[in-house]
Amino acid sequence: MKKLSFLLIITSLLAFSCTKEEVSSANESTSSLIGEWRWISSTGGIAGKTITPSSAGYERKLVLTADLKFSRYKDNTLESSGTYQLTQGKSIYKVEQVDFIKFSDGTSAVIISQSATELSLADNFYDGFGETYQRIK
Repeated sequence: MKKLSFLLIITSLLAFSCTKEEVSSANESTSSLIGEWRWISSTGGIAGKTITPSSAGYERKLVLTADLKFSRYKDNTLESSGTYQLTQGKSIYKVEQVDFIKFSDGTSAVIISQSATELSLADNFYDGFGETYQRIK
């Protein structure tokens, strides 16, 4: 009887201690990121410099697909491509966990904000750059 009671207690603890992964919120975040994004500006660095397509002399585009693939273009020429994943982690911007996008080329960014028309990403280190994109499609 003691073994049965012990087994029931252990089983109950295991069942109630498991947490459900937030797949739906990740899927919602992923679906709102999917599309083509035109680079509007980058701001940051030690000097707080702002770079735009007109000041840089080139245009950039970020493409994120539903099958978790990305492509980066500079003046419509492919610069890099691979896969991406959405994760959560500590950032320099907030105390609580924030969303990150991690690319297979070794780069990552904090997702500062996203809406139907605009995406803001930032480096997760001091004197890094933040980038603003506008949805094309």
